[in-house]
Amino acid sequence: MQGAAMTENEILGAVRRFEWRRSVGLGMTLLGVVAAGALAVQLVPGDPNHFGRAEFLGFGAAAIAFIGGGLVLMRLGRIPADARTPRIAMLRAERLQARRRIAFLLMPLSLFFMLPGAIRAARHVADGKPVTHIDIFTAVAFTAFSLAFALMIGGHGLDRWAKPVLDDELSRELRGRALAVGYYIVVVGVAALFGVALVSRTAAVELIPVVAALGVAGPAIRLFMLERAAEAGGDEA
Repeated sequence: MQGAAMTENEILGAVRRFEWRRSVGLGMTLLGVVAAGALAVQLVPGDPNHFGRAEFLGFGAAAIAFIGGGLVLMRLGRIPADARTPRIAMLRAERLQARRRIAFLLMPLSLFFMLPGAIRAARHVADGKPVTHIDIFTAVAFTAFSLAFALMIGGHGLDRWAKPVLDDELSRELRGRALAVGYYIVVVGVAALFGVALVSRTAAVELIPVVAALGVAGPAIRLFMLERAAEAGGDEA
């Protein structure tokens, strides 16, 4: 819009379109990375089952298309200059905070779906069986998502405009309390793994992904509960 100032609703609409394109672009890029990862594990020796030529070319083309298209969408368009005001930044940050809370609840569900594959890969390693390409892909994906979720819970990767809302003193305190839950889960879990290893090495190795998943899922759920209580004006011990 030229020659006239944009209204707040128009600014928020433009911001929503920009954020939608960026979200779709990020999703496409992640899908491309997954396809590229499926190709990369094919280069690891030891598994006689490999992609055929058609599958290899298909995954390669998908990886290039999704990563390229995703990066273009993420770079497409710009935030209006009027959207850089403190009030608009605060409204954007509040919307982002609501989406992050939903993500905190989805983290345990995501790890739960990946956990059987990670346990199976750990079992193959403990039993001395050949590690398949699927095992490698599953273990890498489980590890990468666990680390990404842990960083998100810790408040890393926040945009500068969102920090006044999402990285204030209260937010840091709530994150610290939530991360303390993860610390206790991991410490107790490692101690339990040591005890199990004295009885069964295979069982101890299989349980490593379970401890890792609980160490991420626990803080995610705790942080969701703390933020919801803080928003409602209460306080959960």
